[in-house]
Formats: sequence, C-alpha cells, structure tokens
Amino acid sequence: MKRFTLSLFVIVLIATLYGCGPKGDPKETLESYYTNVINANYDAAYGLLSEADRKATSKEDFVLFMQLNAELYKLNGVEVKQAEKNRETIVFDVTEKQHSYTEEKDKSHTYKRLVVVENDEWKVFADKTYGDSIAGQMVRIGQLHLNGIGEKKESPNEAAMWFNKALKRDSAHNDANFGLALSYMKLGRFEESIDAAKKFVDSETDSIKKSDGLNVLGVSYEAMRDVAKAKEAYQKAVESNPDNEYAKTNLSRYK
Repeated sequence: MKRFTLSLFVIVLIATLYGCGPKGDPKETLESYYTNVINANYDAAYGLLSEADRKATSKEDFVLFMQLNAELYKLNGVEVKQAEKNRETIVFDVTEKQHSYTEEKDKSHTYKRLVVVENDEWKVFADKTYGDSIAGQMVRIGQLHLNGIGEKKESPNEAAMWFNKALKRDSAHNDANFGLALSYMKLGRFEESIDAAKKFVDSETDSIKKSDGLNVLGVSYEAMRDVAKAKEAYQKAVESNPDNEYAKTNLSRYK
C-alpha cells in the first residue's frame, strides 16, 4: 500500500511538472517566426516577439523595418540549432541564408537568438529596437537606386526620394545628406546639391568621407561656374584625404 501511494505521488508530481511547463516547442516557435518573415507575414512574426521587444518597437516600425529589409536582402532560408538551455531561456544559433542586393551575391550570416518563457508560452527575444535602423535602411535603398545595383535601375530621382525619407526619419543621419548631394548633382540641381554637400561636410568627422563630400561640393560649384569655390573645395578635399584621386584629378585642372 505504501509503495502504491509513493508511486501515485511520483506520477502526480511528474504530471504537475509537465503541466506547468510552457506551451509549444521553443525551436518550432523560432522557426515559425522566420517562416513568417520569409513569407512577409510580418504581423504574425511580431506577435511571436517577447513583451520587451514589443515595448521597444511598435508593430508599425517592425513591419516597416521588415519591408525595407526585404529591399536589401532576400531571405532564402534559415537553419536553427540549439546552443544553450536553462529552465526558461533557450539560446539558438541561427544561420540566415540570404541574397544581398547591396553586395549582389549570396551569403550566410550566423548569430544567436534567445527564446524565452512568457505567460506560459515561448516567445522570441530579439533584443533589438528595430526603429533605430530604419533611417539607415532607407539610405542603403537610396544607394541602390543611385548606383543602379541590386536589381534597381539607376535613378537619382528615386534615390533622392529615399534620402529625403531618411532625413525625415532622422535629421541627423548624415549619410543621407551625402546621398542627396550626389543625387541632386546627377539631376543637375546643383544649388540643392551644394546645400546638401555643405550640411554633410559641416557635420562629418571622418576625414575620408568628408573628402568625398568636398569633392561633390567642388563638382557642383564647377557646374555653377564658380571656379574659385570649386578649386577651394577640391583643395580641401585633397587636404582631408591625400589619396582621393577624384579630387586630385579635379584640382589638377586648375593648376
């Protein structure tokens, strides 16, 4: 009788422990998240994120981030392998197989992703504020249009639209000013190119990037037939980066 009572207690204890565990399978939850991303079911993917992620990023920003990301990368598949585990957190190694439109090649990218227990369910913990990356994504899409790569036709007009969107999202995103300067220069809108180039140069601290901005400034001044300012801009470009061959070539015309 005692043995029967003990056995019954063990069975009840095991059943209780299993009954208290989170619903579903953590790996399936993570795989479902990526399946939704691949199929552009971004609302469903957002619903699988942890509460912390959803507090850090609105659904609107998450969906926009994913839509923009699809312009930069095509996610072809994902491989998920469990790496670490404790009671309420499981760490997976995630390998994304993607085609990069910016690099125009297939590549793979591996990183760790956590799945955590929330309200008796498994949720994906991305630990990322997606909205912070949106302006940068817009700039990169603008660069695709500006250079005619990543299955985009060269269109400085389309590029300028994206760079302006980036600045509306984040007025301090200086790479958008450089992109605008180039776009307006290609469109023959030289006064606007000069304004954008000045903003870029005034804010840029990297000497190589600043040199590129000064060279664009010089080209636009030259197109406006302001020889003195063009020469000055080219000279400053070479001083900022002595290896800037474009600026050196442009400056050589005035010696």
